Amino acid sequence: MLKQTTILAVTTASAMMSLMSTSSSMSMANAELVTFPLIPHHVQRERRLKEEGFLPAQDEENRNLRRRAEALQVGALYHGYGTHYIDLWCGTPPQRQTVIVDTGSGVTAFPCSACSDCGAPKYHIDNYFNEGDSSTFSKVDCTGCMKGTCSTNSECRITMSYQEGSSWTAYEARDQCYVGGMHNAPLLEDKGTEDIDPEHAKAFAVDLDFGCQTKITGLFKTQLADGIMGMEDTKTSFWKQMFDAGKVGEDKQFSLCFSRPLGAAREGTEAGAMTLGGTDTRLHQTPMVFASRTNTNGFFSVHLRKIYLRHGDGGESALSANPDAEVIELDVPETNLNSGGLIVDSGTTDTYFNNVISATFRSAFKELSGGKDYNNKKWDLQSGDLEALPTILIQLEGDLDFNKPLGDPATVVGLAGALDAEHPYDIIVAVPPSHYMELDDSGKYTPRFYDNEHGGSVLGANSMMGHDVLFDVDKQVIGWAESNCDYYNLVTSNGFPDALSGVGTDVEIPAETPAETPAETPAETPAETPVETPAESVEEKKDEGSDGVDDVETLAPFDTDDKKPISEDDEKKDSIFPTDEIKAEFKKVADSCSSWYCRGGAVIALILIAAWDVVWDGAVAADP
Repeated sequence: MLKQTTILAVTTASAMMSLMSTSSSMSMANAELVTFPLIPHHVQRERRLKEEGFLPAQDEENRNLRRRAEALQVGALYHGYGTHYIDLWCGTPPQRQTVIVDTGSGVTAFPCSACSDCGAPKYHIDNYFNEGDSSTFSKVDCTGCMKGTCSTNSECRITMSYQEGSSWTAYEARDQCYVGGMHNAPLLEDKGTEDIDPEHAKAFAVDLDFGCQTKITGLFKTQLADGIMGMEDTKTSFWKQMFDAGKVGEDKQFSLCFSRPLGAAREGTEAGAMTLGGTDTRLHQTPMVFASRTNTNGFFSVHLRKIYLRHGDGGESALSANPDAEVIELDVPETNLNSGGLIVDSGTTDTYFNNVISATFRSAFKELSGGKDYNNKKWDLQSGDLEALPTILIQLEGDLDFNKPLGDPATVVGLAGALDAEHPYDIIVAVPPSHYMELDDSGKYTPRFYDNEHGGSVLGANSMMGHDVLFDVDKQVIGWAESNCDYYNLVTSNGFPDALSGVGTDVEIPAETPAETPAETPAETPAETPVETPAESVEEKKDEGSDGVDDVETLAPFDTDDKKPISEDDEKKDSIFPTDEIKAEFKKVADSCSSWYCRGGAVIALILIAAWDVVWDGAVAADP
């Protein structure tokens, strides 16, 4: 039974100077990136991008974006129950903690030794972080709280709660941490000479403020990854602390590149790259085009202009493989499309849109798919059926200062061009059926594009799939370049070991989760169903933890942590047989839900689990 992991690459920006001594052609502007490998969890199919996409020569001349032809350091990221996570090595000597990479959260946190019944070793990959074993560990006292509030015992306490019933409590701590490196063994010294070398990761260690969790409940307990890495735009986020430590150059930028591997294994399946300090153009198959960011902190919000469906003959890229492929624009007013806001969130597995699009979306889908009714149930598809389904085209408001220098919008892949003559420099994000349809072990597909949200909308990981997505905080843009996100080839073609290729020689491998207790996942989860929340702005949902009370994340149209489920497709992650412990967790979720929508989903999940138990018992009894 396998728990699934997936790897991406991360790029940061400071160990470039040693590389410059051997490469006189590299400019100073290109000297500030570092790349690490990322890894996503749920079974994903390889992105089939068109080789004939047009890449204008002007792309390399875009002076508004700090980037380089080659990445610097590389480390490994992994994917848990529908979310991407990375190896974070903390302490002296280093201890591995796997943390979800989440642009919808602002705090890095994982269970420490005082956490009781917090998911290890039954569910999580690693055991709890043992702060007593680290000579560099310290608690943050009340004079230095970054996120938490001062408690009676002079600790900075953080409490996060979510509507579906999950929560966690932690105190702020500080220790020396680095991200990436070799997956199975820590680095005690910097062994590398180039920044994409996994053995060079130690050079980017920082004194990191994080949440040392003492209590977790609900889905945080049963997820595969140990904790969470906050990547939103806030002072406590991981990338911001790296920036403040001078480890990622002069630009507040990072990018996430998600591929879609055919399978995943507990040992790790590479699936892209994360870049700190910029973007790695070696991963790009089309020019990077830029959407304007509509807020200045917190979540990464964008403005939705239009949504289209394109006939399957058009292929998977924003550039149609068939110029005659039919395209249908959804007849929904622009103001309605943006009801509740739209964010780009790597911590949400799937894509969710406000239900204002539902009727026209399903009508267009039926017309272009030969009469298929769209729903989020399991589908039986025959050979060729998947490719024939429509590709979803999402038009985001583009940044003119960035996109005009790329050239004629009619010839630049990813710009609206003739699709919207009034806004030709808007960008088009293509979400093909191979990304929004997910194959399970039964051979059936489940649509993971939801058109029934009651609040805001979320472009989740499956919309980011097949793209290198740049989050540029300084210039307030989000860049998109189509990519196969091939981290493995990036590293090995340059003569460096893959992060999964060996265990290293520094120290013994940390204790792994016992093989006899893999986390088993239920057939359904209430968190997969969007939770009804009042329409609020992005800014209204943020709580920076400075109000003198425990920090509780307020609910919003897109409380993205509500959508981090152990979903029905997760039967392939570990086992198709849910344990009694998981059933109990879902009963707790049902009891704690505050809406009939959430509670009903939990009850249905329990009913389905019980039904499966009956079916399985009958099958076993009938088996001679």
